[in-house]
Order: sequence, then structure tokens, then C-alpha cells
Amino acid sequence: MDKITLTPPSKAAQKVIIATFMLISFVCIFFVYYNPNTTFFKFPAVDVHTNCSCTETCLDVLKKQNYKCTIKNASDNPSTTPAPNPAPATAKKDDQETILLIWVYPFGARFDLGVCGSQFNIHGCHLTDDRSMIQKAHGVMFHHRDLSADLPQPPRPAFQKWIWWNMESPSNSHPNSLINDGFNLTSSFRKDSDIPVPYGRLIDATDEQKNFTIPKKDKLVCWIVSNFQEHHKRSQYYNELVKHIKVEAYGGHFNNRVNDDDYGNVVSSCKFYLSFENSIHRDYFTEKLFNPLALGTVPVVLGPSRDNYEEFIPRDAFIHVDDFPTPKELADHLKSLDQNEEQYRQYFNWRKHFISMSSSFGLEHACRTCDYLKRNKHYIAIKDLKGWFWG
Repeated sequence: MDKITLTPPSKAAQKVIIATFMLISFVCIFFVYYNPNTTFFKFPAVDVHTNCSCTETCLDVLKKQNYKCTIKNASDNPSTTPAPNPAPATAKKDDQETILLIWVYPFGARFDLGVCGSQFNIHGCHLTDDRSMIQKAHGVMFHHRDLSADLPQPPRPAFQKWIWWNMESPSNSHPNSLINDGFNLTSSFRKDSDIPVPYGRLIDATDEQKNFTIPKKDKLVCWIVSNFQEHHKRSQYYNELVKHIKVEAYGGHFNNRVNDDDYGNVVSSCKFYLSFENSIHRDYFTEKLFNPLALGTVPVVLGPSRDNYEEFIPRDAFIHVDDFPTPKELADHLKSLDQNEEQYRQYFNWRKHFISMSSSFGLEHACRTCDYLKRNKHYIAIKDLKGWFWG
């Protein structure tokens, strides 16, 4: 058997082999470092660290002032690579929320302090009746009819606002010498209050609510009243009106009280309801207006001017006593409508678009006041409360 002799490759072949090896090595290195996420080669990606000081700055502002802040990502800067935002810094709940202290509940009637979010979609508010939080509270609410010398003791924090709160008319709430210059904000039925909360309002109806049916009627005119004072304009008007038309009268004054369970059925069974206010003042329309609207009855109103009413409800949703020179002419008009079903139905055209909703006394004032404080941090003060409300 012949012996096989291995001949070394020529120098030219060696150069070709070395060049090929180097080329393959270069290609591998190029793909690895040019695109670390390439899955063809199972090499680990390289971690990149960035500066997140902008995020921390925004979170610090949020903690201190409840401002909205847009965090600028590192990707906004082409020289850096984005990294995940760090977890939000933890802070005490009170530092993140606007605190409103209820100094005294209105007429002693307590209400739930934790439902601003569910009831009014107002968030970031902390309502409390804990007077030990007086130095931390951003606002303190004082109900006018419950004011006394029992006021917070100084020092008063510079950031804290005092809110004067009243839903009674000027005729039924007298000025208090303790408070003329001590308040920063007002909350009342008046449209020009800082935080206006009317007794009710018309809101958009849902598709289901637009399919309204006028309740069955078996009474022409109704009135429910307990506070019947002969000097009231409403009492004087009623005394003349009943000379010309029958009025189904209820309430303590007539020894014919209506309990809460029967109230809705009584009012809805009347074609017209006497929505007579106990005093006449701008923007002063109470549940005497909004409840009949909700229950499917046409309110006959006695209060401020028709123009003032029309700032709150459509002109064809009610009848104003001032539209008629005398109570007799009003009575004649109501009798005429009783005989003309088509004309009577015109007073419910507004129900194709709206429903009447009553305000939540106390709770709504507190929630909307807290929301106002959260959105308005500027300085403000009332210098003449007496002149504004009673003047």
C-alpha cells in the first residue's frame, strides 16, 4: 500500500482561509452589536440607564399643589433611550387631597362625607368634621343659621379659606355681626355666589326619560303649606284666588298634613300646583318649584320676576301669577286650560329634552366647595357680606 503524503496548502490558499475566517468573525460581531435584540444570535442585550429627574419633579409638584403635570419622556430627547418610569412616590393621603372642614352641620343634620366621587364625580377631596384638623384644612364651611361665637381660634393659616353657606332667603336669615368681614367665599342659591347651588336644576334626559307620560289627574289646583302667615304675599294671593277657583289645600295650616309617602301621589294628581315662595328674592326658587316639575305637574309660581325664572327653566314650563292682572284672571286661565287638553300638554314639551333634579342639601354644597378650592388657589376675600346678601 502506497504511503499518503499530506502537502501543506500553498501560501495563497492560507491567505484565502484567513480572510474568510476574519470576514465571518466581522459579520457576527457586527450583527451582535448593531442590533442587540436580534434573536438569531442568543447574546444578552445591553442595559441603558437614563436620567428621570423630570419625572420626580412632576411628582413633587403633584404632591404639593394637586396640579396636573405632563411628564416628559426621555424619548423626547434624541440623545437618550427611554426607560420605564419609576413607581410613583408614596405620600400621605392628606397631602394629596384638598381638605374641607364642616364646622357645624346645617340644622344638626349630618350627611355622608365620603361620596363626592360617586355622587358628583368630584375627586381629590377630603371632607371632614374633625375640628382637630383646623390647621390643615384648606377650607372651613360655616352654615349661617348655625353661626355662633364658637368660631375657630387664631392663628388662622394663610392658605385657609372660610366659606359662608346659606340657603335661606334674606327675609328668613338675619345678618350676624360676627361674620361681615371674615369670609373668603360664598355658597348659596344665588347665581352670583362663588359656589352657587340652586335648590334644583333641569338636566338632560336620557332616551328612556324622554318617553314621558303625563300622570293621571283628578284635581285641578293644589297647594301644600304649613308656614301660612297672613302678611306673606303668597297668603294674600291665595285668599283672593280661592274666591274664584277650588284649591285642594294641604299642610299643617289646613289640618290636612301629607306624609312623605303620599306627597308624590298627591302632587302628581293635580293639574296645577301653587309654587308660592314664602319670600320674594332674586334666584330664590325652592323645592316648591322643582318638585312639581319632576312629578308631572304645572307649577303656578309666585316669586321673583318671570325673567328670573326663565334663567333656570323654559318659559313654557310654568305659569307666573304676574302674567295676569288679578287672581280672578289667573283662575279663569286655569279653568280654560282644564277644558283644552292640547293647550295643557304644551306645558310638558320641555320633558322631551330635560328632567327636573333636586339638589342634595349640605352634601352638594360641601363637595362643590371642595372642588372649587382644589381648582382655585388664588387669594380672595369678601369685604361686605351684609351688603351683598341683604343690601
